[in-house]
Amino acid sequence: MKKIILFLGFTLCASILSFSQDDIKKDAVTAANDAASKAAKIISDTTAKPKAWTIKNNLTLNAEQSMFENWEQGGVGSLAFSAFFKGFYNYSKDKVKWDNSAELGYGKMRQDDNGKGIFDSGNKFRKNEDKIELNSIFGYKAFKDWNYSALVNFRSQFDDGFKNDTVLMSSFLSPAYLITSIGLEYKPRPYLSVLISPITGRTSFVLNDDLIVPGNAFGIKEGENLHFAFGSYVKIFFEKEVFKNVHLLSKLEFFSDYQKESVFYRNTDVNFETFITMKVNKYLSAFFNLQIVYNNDFNSNWQFKQRFGLSVPLNF
Repeated sequence: MKKIILFLGFTLCASILSFSQDDIKKDAVTAANDAASKAAKIISDTTAKPKAWTIKNNLTLNAEQSMFENWEQGGVGSLAFSAFFKGFYNYSKDKVKWDNSAELGYGKMRQDDNGKGIFDSGNKFRKNEDKIELNSIFGYKAFKDWNYSALVNFRSQFDDGFKNDTVLMSSFLSPAYLITSIGLEYKPRPYLSVLISPITGRTSFVLNDDLIVPGNAFGIKEGENLHFAFGSYVKIFFEKEVFKNVHLLSKLEFFSDYQKESVFYRNTDVNFETFITMKVNKYLSAFFNLQIVYNNDFNSNWQFKQRFGLSVPLNF
């Protein structure tokens, strides 16, 4: 009798334990499914919402070399290299837009002017590219395709620049330009922007006193290092892949000084720049860069700069 009771008790305990393990397994599976569902929902909600920040960086490296020795057609050997960096850091959420960009460029070239070889000590490296430009535009939705906007623009260069290897034309922060403006921005498409500002201040800096000379003082009086001008500002910006593997970045800027009393077009400084990149293959691109500037504070002549070549683009 005792053996029967012990057997029945053992069987009952085993059954209870078995049922308990099944319940635990079911609870664990249910909990795991619930956790997976919640995680999937969080991931779905996160990916469904557009990111507030859009970041693009591009570094372009260029190099060129030519050498001549006992060459019947003649020629001048040269070595040139340059680097361009373009970064775009844009924020967009609800009615707020904040577009930031940085454009940096620097390059050198060396020619065999004395016929003794490129690297002869009598030949010098000359600057063939030098650029610092920083932009920041804050916008708040006004109506339809228009935004209230505030802009800050800074332009300068890194290194000394010479004319005919003897006349100093520029150096670091000499000149430098800081533009601040308040106005309206028309942005019908993500790649097109037109900024109109009747309230703009432009400060010109020349920290190198050797550059403050009559006829080339960038509007700055002798004994001073800066000049403030109040006027109106218009900036048109376009950036898009216009054809397959062809990217266009172009901008046109006008600044008109209210304090000058001469003819209107002579009061207006103009800066036009376009940069076209054409992808050749996975590793190479061809580029074309054209810049046209009119700055009456420098002189009354138009300024031109043009570059064309092959490059190695790096995007990150």
